[in-house]
Amino acid sequence: MPIKILRISIAIIAMCLTMFPSSVNASSSTQQTNQDSWQQLSPSLRIGGSARYRYENKENFQFGAPTASNNQDYWLQQLRLHMLWQASSNMSLFLEAQDSRIFQAFSGHVINNRKTPNIFEDHLDIHQAYLDITTHGSDEGSRIRIGRQKFNLGALRMVASLEWVNTARVWDGIRMTSQLDKYQTLDVFSSRLVPVNPTGLNNHETTKSRLFNSNFHGIYYTNKKQLLAHTQLELYVLLREEAAIGDRVFTWGSRAAYKKNAWDADYEVMLQTGSYGNRTQRAYALHVGAGYTFNTMQTYLSTAYNFASGDSNASDNTHQTFDNQYPLNHAYYGYMDFFSLQNMHNIEVVTQNNIAQSWKLRMAWQGFWLAKPSTDAWYNAGAGVTRAASAGASHKVGDEIDITLKHTFPNISSTMYLGYSHFFTGAYIAQTGSSKDADFVFTQLKAVF
Repeated sequence: MPIKILRISIAIIAMCLTMFPSSVNASSSTQQTNQDSWQQLSPSLRIGGSARYRYENKENFQFGAPTASNNQDYWLQQLRLHMLWQASSNMSLFLEAQDSRIFQAFSGHVINNRKTPNIFEDHLDIHQAYLDITTHGSDEGSRIRIGRQKFNLGALRMVASLEWVNTARVWDGIRMTSQLDKYQTLDVFSSRLVPVNPTGLNNHETTKSRLFNSNFHGIYYTNKKQLLAHTQLELYVLLREEAAIGDRVFTWGSRAAYKKNAWDADYEVMLQTGSYGNRTQRAYALHVGAGYTFNTMQTYLSTAYNFASGDSNASDNTHQTFDNQYPLNHAYYGYMDFFSLQNMHNIEVVTQNNIAQSWKLRMAWQGFWLAKPSTDAWYNAGAGVTRAASAGASHKVGDEIDITLKHTFPNISSTMYLGYSHFFTGAYIAQTGSSKDADFVFTQLKAVF
């Protein structure tokens, strides 16, 4: 433990010495393309960027198995530069370059930073490049976005750009956003996810991942507080298809988010039809949650339940494992990324506290069970199999605690995170292989300029 603390201290000091640009706008926001912190070069041209460094230390991520990937220790660097050209009142061009890299920290690691697709490295490449064409009215209007872009829909449980990952996600495609009136928005898109080639230009060459080889289309409707007071309603249908292997998965979703005074609550229900690998797709998932803000204590407390179906028979003609597609699993099912919304039950309790000016503490407990441990696998955040189905195994996989401290630097667009997570192994892990508790430590510093 003292060695780990020393490593973290060195990481924080090194990042603080290298992160801050000589000139940073006074905006406190750290969004990827926050125009408040951009530099105005001319009335129609603005530029900006961001720099992010993260150190990660993972111990027993294979639960003590004697493999080289059981312990990992590395730095992640992400640099972005972007430009927005407002060609006319209804046309603009956005370009963004990205350079993402991974560096060995204090010990060897076995991460494959040369395979395609890649989540660790993307040497200087085009991250986004799209053209926006807009029309405007008093309460109505539309925008057509064509090119390489990001999709972040609803609560991000199904579709997200996954900014936690060093390379993030982008799609090549076309998206039309229509503001039907002041309450209603309709998004329609057709796209294909871009696999990252770490040392070459990113293109659409065939990979070993069915998600990257698929076309992805969707319709997403949002109604803000018109049909129900204090409630945003969302309805959507998504289609992921790869004809070569018989994938044609439809996801039919409904979501509602309620907020009034100190209370908030939400649900999301997702049903899947179509085909998965030439098997009939019949799967579903559910989220329900509620929270309360204690104003006097500057504390937010929430709880949620998440479920996703698993396959009861791998040899029949029906595939019942929920297809999690392109989500933000990291924020929802534990910061250690051991789970996706597939074949699982999850209960969480989260508290967030403003403990001092510019400091926020988040603490979370997550409990995990498999829905079908005897007939379906345990899937990690990237939808990979952590452990295969095991007849007679317990449902209880384990518990995770996440403790994260966030600091927003006053007067500059920079944030720092310090995080620690611990996974307590349950009966399922003990019955199916090596069974040591796992630890995760990270520190991150990001500046937007």
